[in-house]
Amino acid sequence: MSFIRLVFFPAILCTLCIGNLAVAQQPSSAEFHDRDHAHGTGHVHDQDRPHFNHPLVAESPSPDTKLRAGVEYSRFSHGDISENLSSFFLEGEYAFHPSFSVEVGLPVVRLNAEGESATTRVGTVEVALKFANFAIGNRGILLGYGIEFGLPTGNDASGIGSDHILELEPFFNIGYWSRRFEAVGFAKFGIPTRQENGEEIETEFGFNLSLLYKVSDRVQGLVELDGESVLSGEEGESEAAATAGLRFRPLTSKLFVGAGVSIPVSRGSELTSRGLLSLFYHF
Repeated sequence: MSFIRLVFFPAILCTLCIGNLAVAQQPSSAEFHDRDHAHGTGHVHDQDRPHFNHPLVAESPSPDTKLRAGVEYSRFSHGDISENLSSFFLEGEYAFHPSFSVEVGLPVVRLNAEGESATTRVGTVEVALKFANFAIGNRGILLGYGIEFGLPTGNDASGIGSDHILELEPFFNIGYWSRRFEAVGFAKFGIPTRQENGEEIETEFGFNLSLLYKVSDRVQGLVELDGESVLSGEEGESEAAATAGLRFRPLTSKLFVGAGVSIPVSRGSELTSRGLLSLFYHF
């Protein structure tokens, strides 16, 4: 059993147990009618309903209304062959209720493999339903869950997404919020569906961990860890990367700019380096 499965499966079970115990104490929608007030970072929250800043790699566990745009550049090494992957993405999230939001992500991916012509295509469009439980929000803890759908908007022949696989990705998350510190953890399962005859089926377990510290009203420092491991299918495939980055507010309280650099931390990783740049606008 890999290190990822050994460490994170118990964490998932603990999260589920805590979530089930807390559901009975979930506040009714009538308790959310009070106006929020702003804290030092320009983000919105109240005592019983902490709202989290968006990390660079992980998602924010709290439902929000925002736009995010950015670029991610990754370099891979497959033996003697190197591969560059550039992703330009636009994400929109709308919170219909403090406990529920819908998010849509549209990536445009450019794949440049050594010895081959570069290819640019729309990748896998992602639609996520995010739910939050604020039963113990007065302690700065948020429990959440949801599901993400990976739509078949890619192209198998080019190696960018798939034109027939529909991926289901249920996830669970937990967040801790204080005046200057935020910690976020995600656990998710990738389940492909609609495979063709003879096509290999691979289910995956993925995780994201993020630690954010508010240096000042305008500057936030982040350290993140993300990875995935194959649960069924081809064994032995696992990836993990560590990211260090900054988010800062250059103009208004609603606009943030984030940048980070990632390095691989798993043995035999095909990822050699990754850079991220994002713009976040909260409504």
